Amino acid sequence: MTQRRTVVLADLHLVRQTPRDVTADLARFVEAHRGARIVVAGDLFDLSSESPWMPRPRALREALLAHPTARAALAEHLDRGGELWLAGGNHDAEVGAPDFPVALAEALEVTGEPRSRIRTTPWFFREGAIHLEHGHLYDPDNAPAHPLVVGERSLGVHFVEEFIAPTGAHRYLQANDQTPLSLFLSAFTWYGPRAPYVIYRYFHAALGAMLKSGPLYRAGGEATVGAAAMERFAHELGVPRAMADALVGLGATPTLESAARTFTRLYFDRVIATLSMGAGIAALGLGARGTGAAALGLGALLMGASWASGHNRYAGTVAERLAESAGRVARATGAKLVVFGHTHREALGDGYANTGSFSFPRAAPGRPYVEIEGPPEAPRAMTRFWRAVA
Repeated sequence: MTQRRTVVLADLHLVRQTPRDVTADLARFVEAHRGARIVVAGDLFDLSSESPWMPRPRALREALLAHPTARAALAEHLDRGGELWLAGGNHDAEVGAPDFPVALAEALEVTGEPRSRIRTTPWFFREGAIHLEHGHLYDPDNAPAHPLVVGERSLGVHFVEEFIAPTGAHRYLQANDQTPLSLFLSAFTWYGPRAPYVIYRYFHAALGAMLKSGPLYRAGGEATVGAAAMERFAHELGVPRAMADALVGLGATPTLESAARTFTRLYFDRVIATLSMGAGIAALGLGARGTGAAALGLGALLMGASWASGHNRYAGTVAERLAESAGRVARATGAKLVVFGHTHREALGDGYANTGSFSFPRAAPGRPYVEIEGPPEAPRAMTRFWRAVA
C-alpha cells in the first residue's frame, strides 16, 4: 500500500480580512498537494480576533466565503481523495468542538464520502511515533485550563477578544513578545491618530484580565474534565488513556490561575512605578519636596526591582518552552517526532520540528511548513518553504 504524503502547516489565522496573497498561496499549496494528508497544527482560523461575538458557524462560513479561491481548493482537495486534519489551537479552539467537522463541511459545500476525510481534534493527533499538536498547552499565557475544555479563555485569547478585535490592531498578533512600552510607542507609528484609543483598550483588557484571574479563573467550574471524557478522547484517537494523562501533566499552568503572575506578566508593577515617579516629579515641581521625593524614590525602587526580575518577561521563552516540552512529550509517549506550531518561528531539531507560521513567515525565504518523510514508526521531518508565484 502506498504511503500517503503528509505535510504540516500552522498559524494561518484566517479571517475575512486576511490578505489575498496569503489565501492565494494557500490555494496553490493545496492544489500542489493533491491526494496528500494536509495537517493544520492549530490556528487555521482566528475568528475571535475579528468577530468574537458572532456564532461560530456563521463566522466560519463568512471567513471562507471571503476567500473563494482557498475555499474551492480545500473542497476540491477533499473531493479528489485528499485528507484534511485540523488540530485546535489557542485561536481556534472551536475546531475541537464535536460539531465543527459538520460546520466546516457545510461551509466548504462538501457532501457525501469526502466529509469523512475531515478529521479534527481539540488536542493532538497521533500516528505511530508521530505526535502532532499546536503546542499552546505548554505556553502559560495561552494554555487552556484543560486541553479538552473548549471555550475556556486564556490570557492570550482574552487580549484577542478584548483588545485586538475592538481596535482592529491586528499587527499586535505578531508583536505580543514585546514590552508594553515598546508596544505603546509602536502604536503611534502603526495607528497614528487611533493610537490613544489602542492604548486605552490595552489597559481596559489588562484590567479585565486581572478581574478574571486568581480565584475567579475557575469560578465557573468549566475546567473540570471527568475521567469519562478522557477515556472517550483516548479511545477515539486510538491511544492508551495513560498517554493522554501523562500529556495533561506536562502542560503549563495558565497564567490567569494566579493573580500575582497575571499582575507581573502585564507589567503592572512598571505601570505603578512609572505613575509614582511621574507623580513625584509633578509634586517636586509644585514645591512639595517631601512628598515628591518620597513618591519619586518609591517609584524608582519599584522600577529597579521590576527590571531586576527581567527586562522582557516574554521574549524567546515561548519557542524555548515548546522545544523543551517536545522533548518531554517524546520521553513520556515514545514519540520519535513531535511537531508543533504556535511560536510562528520554524525549528528543526532532533525529533522536533516547528512549522512556523504560513501567514507570517518573518524573514523566511517563503511560507514555512513541514513535510514528514518515512514510515510513521521512523519519521523524518523536513522544513520546506512555499514560494509565492510572482
